[in-house]
Amino acid sequence: MQAVTASDLVRHFGAWRDRAMNTPVYIHHHGKPKLVLTSVDFIDALSAAKAPGGTNDAAMATLLEMIDASVVVTDQALMVNGTNALARQRIGRADWQGLPLADIVPEAVRPFLLRAADVTLASGQVERLHLRLGDHGERKVDVAIYPFQDGVCIIGRDQTAPQALALAQAHARIVDEMLGLIGTTAWVRMNPRGYVTDVSSAFEAMTGLPPEACRHVRLPTLFDPATHAFVDAALDRAIDSMANGITSARLLTSSVRAVPVRVAISGKLLRMSEDAVIATISLDAAALPTSS
Repeated sequence: MQAVTASDLVRHFGAWRDRAMNTPVYIHHHGKPKLVLTSVDFIDALSAAKAPGGTNDAAMATLLEMIDASVVVTDQALMVNGTNALARQRIGRADWQGLPLADIVPEAVRPFLLRAADVTLASGQVERLHLRLGDHGERKVDVAIYPFQDGVCIIGRDQTAPQALALAQAHARIVDEMLGLIGTTAWVRMNPRGYVTDVSSAFEAMTGLPPEACRHVRLPTLFDPATHAFVDAALDRAIDSMANGITSARLLTSSVRAVPVRVAISGKLLRMSEDAVIATISLDAAALPTSS
């Protein structure tokens, strides 16, 4: 499930509108989902699937494929009568149609999921499970079971990657806070053309420049003209070879004096994300004046 706060939606409506064309975006207010932003095609498919007189099989198939999660639909006997592509990948078999739900559920979680499905059938209430799958429970999956027509609709969302990303981002924030306290090392994030997209709080403290003044300029612009070319060459090498490079330079600040620094630039993230170049900037202690 994609989720966004109402304020972030207003600030970046174009980006979230584009995402909503592929999968519904849940709009949160005070931490709770209140509205859904989605495409007309999705709503039309949903309306057709629920139209009086029975389910439109084509509309149902379209609806299932538009959901960015694993979806399994059953009848009141918990026999499978609908899936989407993500669910079929997880099931790993082509003959799922008409099988008992128990036959396609991993054995380790089968009792819990079947019991929850029975509760939903009997009560009409939504049941939610937080499951761990894989040989060592390495995959974390959130499951919601909804009453649907005379059976249930089971939606499973793999939370392994989002949770890993959230943890990595938390680690990055902590490291940034520590660097900010030290005040001698900062990081800068750039796009593949070398234009700054983000800077750390330590960079702001080091230069006295607000982040807004640094974004959307090419990294070498942040250095004095005498060392501009060194940074430019190191940046080009990092982007072209997706390797690491280091050079000395003088960093511009809000004061008159430029600060001597060491600049390390890595393009390795381009191999994985295709959208990020990272530079670390450290004060060059050997070049700084010492107190008498």
